[in-house]
Amino acid sequence: VTINSYYLLRFNATLMKTSKKQSIAIIGGGASGIFASLRCAEVAKAKKIDVDIRVFEASTKFLKKVRISGGGRCNVTHNIFEVNAFCLNYPRGQKELLSPFQKFQAADTVEWFEERGVGLKHEVDGRMFPITDNSETIIDCFMQEANKHEIKLLNKMNVKSLKKLGDGKISLFINDDESFIADSVLIATGSMLGGYHLAKNLGHSITEIAPSLFTFKIEDEILEGLSGTSFSQAALTLKIDGAKPFEQKGPLLITHWGLSGPALLKLSAWAAREMMHTNYKAIITINWLGIERQDDAEKLLKTIKNNNTKTSVGKAYPSELTKRFWLQLLIKCGISKEKNWSEISKKEFRLIVKNLFNCELNVLGKSRFKEEFVECGGINLKEINFKTMESKVCSRLYFSGEVMDIDGITGGFNFQSAWTSGWIAGNNMAHL
Repeated sequence: VTINSYYLLRFNATLMKTSKKQSIAIIGGGASGIFASLRCAEVAKAKKIDVDIRVFEASTKFLKKVRISGGGRCNVTHNIFEVNAFCLNYPRGQKELLSPFQKFQAADTVEWFEERGVGLKHEVDGRMFPITDNSETIIDCFMQEANKHEIKLLNKMNVKSLKKLGDGKISLFINDDESFIADSVLIATGSMLGGYHLAKNLGHSITEIAPSLFTFKIEDEILEGLSGTSFSQAALTLKIDGAKPFEQKGPLLITHWGLSGPALLKLSAWAAREMMHTNYKAIITINWLGIERQDDAEKLLKTIKNNNTKTSVGKAYPSELTKRFWLQLLIKCGISKEKNWSEISKKEFRLIVKNLFNCELNVLGKSRFKEEFVECGGINLKEINFKTMESKVCSRLYFSGEVMDIDGITGGFNFQSAWTSGWIAGNNMAHL
């Protein structure tokens, strides 16, 4: 073999080795995209597949929602480890998530973090947080893992379009003058419109987009001056024109603009599209104490009345209520707080019962829940293979997280679907 032939053979061998390297492009540096990149790197290492994993983030920062979630504590997941029960917390996607959660569920999330030195704890309501109560703990864990696996995290990289090539690969056109050819592409752009456009241009359909977690704007005298007042077990019924009533029970909070709290946010998730169709106008009926039957509410008030006949109605009231709220309830009923209970007429008594057990308020609009907004709608779920998270429309294209028409109620459920779908996509993006 001549010297020239020797070097030519070595060059060809190097070229062949290089050509076997799998290029993985992940569009979106949020929770699901980063988690998918880590899983892909782990699987590739185990299978001895040489990979070049790049995460393209359009903004300047990665993991923005992780940072602000749970008031800066990061509500990682929820303390329900039975898959069927867990799935019931998704207004959209509960059927499709059954199979993915069999592969990677909340218990697996807890184990994943604990294996990397991040302990999680759960609170009374089931929400799970890092024991540090600091979202930076989660972010630091991800960044250390990304660095360990030599994943390229690229910010200020706006993927403007995708093109399917003849050899099956996908070309990414980035910013104004850059491009990258990938063997597999994951779209994990959350509710950013750009992600929907990328998928649509490759043949996917997008379901109707609507805000999912939002608070209600309400103006009513019963709420005046009561911002910060909470109720531990309120029962809510939302009545929207042309739709069946929506019901929820749980903690409720009065705000300076209306109502919020876990029960109301769950209600907003289930009624997301219906509320959008009525321009966020509806009637909400509130049972402030969550009493099961109206008879029980009447018995409660009768007991208070009989035991306090010579006491003013403003001073004797259900112990579960604050005095300030009770006085506002009396104002709504048009009853003087100075009146003794013995002076309360049957009509006035019924009015108090009505506003305690079945208080009707007009919803005038919506307001975002802090910065932790979620959208319902996205990639049509019928176009995704949930065993792999690969597109049924375009091979080598994958989806994970909120870009799909999947959304959960508040409490860590949206992060869990992000981890699970990212984990499964990461499992399948690197091919031998």
